[in-house]
Amino acid sequence: MQVWGSPDLFVINSHFVKAGKSMIKLIVSDIDGTLVDSQGQLLPATITGVQAAVARGAQMVLASARSPKGMFGIAQQLGINSTMIAYNGALTATTDVNDRLTVFEEQAVDPKLAQAVQTVVAHDWPAASISIYSNNNWLVATNGPWEQQEATGIGYAPHVTDLGTWLQRMPTPVHKMMIMADPDIIQAIEQRLSRNEFSGLAVYRSKETYLEIVAAGVTKAAALMKLLQDDQVTPAETLAFGDNFNDVAMLQTAGIGVAMANAPQPVKEAANIVTTDNNHNGIQLTLAQYFADVTR
Repeated sequence: MQVWGSPDLFVINSHFVKAGKSMIKLIVSDIDGTLVDSQGQLLPATITGVQAAVARGAQMVLASARSPKGMFGIAQQLGINSTMIAYNGALTATTDVNDRLTVFEEQAVDPKLAQAVQTVVAHDWPAASISIYSNNNWLVATNGPWEQQEATGIGYAPHVTDLGTWLQRMPTPVHKMMIMADPDIIQAIEQRLSRNEFSGLAVYRSKETYLEIVAAGVTKAAALMKLLQDDQVTPAETLAFGDNFNDVAMLQTAGIGVAMANAPQPVKEAANIVTTDNNHNGIQLTLAQYFADVTR
C-alpha cells in the first residue's frame, strides 16, 4: 500500500482513509462470488472482519439476486441484523427466522408482464424451468433437476404450485422471475423478451443457464441510493464489495468500490480497489484499512 504525506493517512487509489478513525458508516456487499467462497461458505477471516467493522459502528448491508430468506443464513453466520437489498434491488427489507418481512422499498414486476412471460416461456420452451420470487416465497411449477440444483445453492426448497393460476390471483407482488435452462434456450428466451412488448422488464443472464427478470430500472445501485437517503448516509461514507457486472453501478455509487480479483476485468476497472479473490481474506484485509481494530 502506498503511504503519502502524513504517516497516519493512507492513500488508496486517490481515496484518503484516516488510520484509527474510519469515514465509512455503511458497508454493502454482494454475496455469491464476493462475500462467500467458491463453495458458498463464509471464510472465518471474513466473519471476523465484518464483525469487527460492525463493532466499530459500521452498518453492514447484504445485496444480492437472492431473496431475503436466501440471505438470512449469511447474516446469522456474520452475527448481524442486516438490511437486505434483495432480488438485485427489487426489494429492500429485513427478515427473521420465521420469514417475517419488514419492507422498506420495493419495485415489483408489472402483473401483466409477469403473466405474459410465464405464458410465452411455458408454451414455447416447455423444458425451461420458471421461478417466481415474491417476498420470501419461491414458487415453481415442478421440483425437477434445475430447481433442486438451485435449492442446494440457496439452502431451501421451492413451493410447487400452478404458476399460471397463482399469477392470475397474484396475492403478493412479483419481485423477480428466473428462467433456468440450457444455454441455447436461455439465449432464445432472452431474444424474445427483448421485444418492445417486454420493455417494462430488465432481463439479463447471471449465468449461461440462468435468465433473471425484474422490473425495468431495478438495480442494486438504485436501491442503495434510496437506502443511503433514508439512513442519511452519503455515498462518500459507503464502501461496496462486488464481483460481477450487476455490481458495477453499486461499486461506482459507493465512495469506495472494491472488486474481487475473480471479477471480470471491466468490473475491476470500474472499482477503486481490487482485493484478493473470494477464496482468500481480501474482504478482511480491505476492512483492516478502514477499521483499525479489524485483525489482518
